[in-house]
Amino acid sequence: MSEPTIRAARLDDAPVLARLMASLGYPSTEYEMQTRLGQLNKAGGYGALVAELDGDVTGLIALALGYSLEQDGAHARIIALVVAEHCRGLGVGQALLAAGEAWAHEHGANSLIVNSAHQREHAHHFYETQGYRDTGLRFVKTLD
Repeated sequence: MSEPTIRAARLDDAPVLARLMASLGYPSTEYEMQTRLGQLNKAGGYGALVAELDGDVTGLIALALGYSLEQDGAHARIIALVVAEHCRGLGVGQALLAAGEAWAHEHGANSLIVNSAHQREHAHHFYETQGYRDTGLRFVKTLD
């Protein structure tokens, strides 16, 4: 198997991206994924990159640029990172994360933030091995 190739996500990637997001627990249709990608592209300040192995899309990283009051400059947030189950352990996640870090740097971010649910212990370990550190908890309230 070859090294992963990273490129910008395209609308025609929607079917496989919907399956990847569903594997994370976020069921999505092809149409929903096309709509979401289109919204990200239109909004600006977002990036979506895919990994390909031997011509097949095997992973996704989506990022958002942001600003805060507690620090100067921009930060980037990983809003999705997923690798097809059959491709885990092949360097796809590392390649996507490196590409995401490069995207953040190119967009002027001085840090990259990722949230990860408590049950995703394998993901926590992965991020720690890539130099990320646990800095706290996230609290969410769904608004009606």
